[in-house]
Amino acid sequence: GTCYPDRLINSLPSAYLYAANNPSEATIAKRRSYSATVSYLTPPAENAGLYKGLKELKELISSYQGLRENEGRGPAIVNSIVSTAYTCNLDKDVELPDLESYDA
Repeated sequence: GTCYPDRLINSLPSAYLYAANNPSEATIAKRRSYSATVSYLTPPAENAGLYKGLKELKELISSYQGLRENEGRGPAIVNSIVSTAYTCNLDKDVELPDLESYDA
């Protein structure tokens, strides 16, 4: 070819990957660079959920919120919450009470 893009590509094959939810993008690519298009579908989004000890921490907090005032399990659950928060390294993001001196 005589134009600059044709001279640049020469006989080098050009493959252009595009998401199938945007077919006009592939049409433009084919026109501009004589590329062969390969379509693909984007993977569906899924809820990743909690990981590591965060799931356990969420369950401990939920059980603490469900306590009645007269239940004696409160201090034990609070200690478990603080301990699990340290295990999840949340002390690097928020200020937590010391494990040794904490008494709920």
